[in-house]
Amino acid sequence: MPYQVVKSFFDLKDNKRLCEVGEAYPREGLEVDEARFTELSTLSNPRREIFIEKIESEEEPGIDGEGGEEFPKPTGGGWFLLSNGEKVQGEDKALAAEEALKGE
Repeated sequence: MPYQVVKSFFDLKDNKRLCEVGEAYPREGLEVDEARFTELSTLSNPRREIFIEKIESEEEPGIDGEGGEEFPKPTGGGWFLLSNGEKVQGEDKALAAEEALKGE
């Protein structure tokens, strides 16, 4: 079950290893139970933040390639994923940020 880090964090269950945005989670060789995935992918953790998200396809998330993906993508709770992999809260902010990315 592939996940991607969407907010950097120190993994207390992996010797306080720094997990950075864009990395696959868990790292190769680390076994993680379903409870840990739930803890990191929901607000059910001490920091009440989402740190990882499930990768839905084989393509790299956040890349607007030939697949015709549209950005920003709603991820739930009023959050949107931009084409550069960044998450923004609020549809208006997400649309403006995506337009700025296309203009770069």
